[in-house]
Order: sequence, then C-alpha cells, then structure tokens
Amino acid sequence: MAISEQPVRRPLGLTARCAVAWWHTLDGPSRAVAPFMADALRRAGLATTEPHGSGYVFFAEPPAEQSDTRFRIAPAASGAGWDLVDEFTGACVRTYDDREWAQGIAESANGEEDAARRAAVASMDLPGLSADLIEDDQFRSLAVELATVGHMPYGLTDVDYTQTPGFHIYPSAEPGKAKVARLLEPWGAIRPGARFEAPEREVERYDKDMEAYARLLARPGRTVAVRLDGIQVTFSDPPTGP
Repeated sequence: MAISEQPVRRPLGLTARCAVAWWHTLDGPSRAVAPFMADALRRAGLATTEPHGSGYVFFAEPPAEQSDTRFRIAPAASGAGWDLVDEFTGACVRTYDDREWAQGIAESANGEEDAARRAAVASMDLPGLSADLIEDDQFRSLAVELATVGHMPYGLTDVDYTQTPGFHIYPSAEPGKAKVARLLEPWGAIRPGARFEAPEREVERYDKDMEAYARLLARPGRTVAVRLDGIQVTFSDPPTGP
C-alpha cells in the first residue's frame, strides 16, 4: 500500500491536491481491502471517494461548508464524456459517455449520501456484508479478515465470481452467529443452496473454499463449523473493533 498526494480536477476546472491511497497490485489479493480502508477512513471522520472495483481511495478533510449535493457531473477532464465529481474531495469518481446516464448515477449517489447522513452511519454499503450487518463490529471484522488474505467480497462490480473465491456474510437466525457463503455465479448469486445445483467441479471448489474460510476464521473467542450452506461462526468473546 502507498499513500501520497496528487492533483485532482475540481468541477470548476481548478486543481487541488488530494491524498490518495492505492495498492500496487490492482488485480492482486490486496485490492479486496480497498473498500474497508475507505470505511475505516470514513469512521475516522474523513471524506472518501472509493470507486467500487478500483484499487485506490481518495480522501480529504470534509469541507467546512458542505453542499447539500455532494456529487455532480462536469465535462470530462480528458477527452469526451462526463465526469462524476465528488465535491468533498474534488476527485473524479468515474467518467461516463452518456450525460443522462451520468446524471442518473449522480442522483443515486446523492440519495445514498443523504440517507447515510440522516442515519448517522459511516457506510451505507460494504461489499461482502448484508445491509443489516454493516454497523456490527463482529461481522465487519470477519469481512476484513477474509479480504485481507485475498478473498473478494461480493459487491465489487468488475469481479468474476465464477473464477474468484468470493464471500458474502449474512446473519443467522440465532443472535451472535454469522454465516459465510461462497458464491458460485456473479449475478443473483447470494444463494448458498446453489451448491446443490452446481456442476461437480464447482461443488468441489465450493467445499475447498468453505474449508479455507473455516481455517482462516477459527480462533479463540469464536467457533467455526462447516455446513452444507456455508460456514457458521459463533461468537463467545466479541471483538472490540473490526
């Protein structure tokens, strides 16, 4: 990982310097940690721009006077198209060819930002975690442990989960228990029962991944059991943070 500063283009064409963290092996295991890095920075009070599927994270001090509209579109800084600009950091999140499509993305991003602000949470969405688990330290810690060793959290938009060991963590019916599933297909894949419909080769990969997850997550304070629909983690000594 490296952290430095680089110029970013602001909506009015002015340039400013913005801190950026990135991983040199963008296609390697460490890219899975980028969203959690951004989440940690947000919890520390910084504003972050963290495109899903990318290995870099822009971050900055929130502006003293925050606009009601955080994201806006502007003519692309390089070539044709439209940039989706984060006014808090000044960074371009992504560039789109179609203006109407870019405007729709901006409106959606602003809606999520407003919802997060009203709910007083750092992150509305973290890949690999079902929505009701994001604010729970126990479950976030499991996701970070898996991402740190290279398992890709489900939700990174450019990952082929048929070829990559991906994971999704969701709550068990019992308090203090979590379930971790490996995904067999990229879209609509949060279905642990898909194991029973998959080709034999995929079932073997699924079972091997479950065993690997179990080895990684087994430690004092929790027990890990491999089930047919994934693994079950039971906490007896909850961690104090992710």
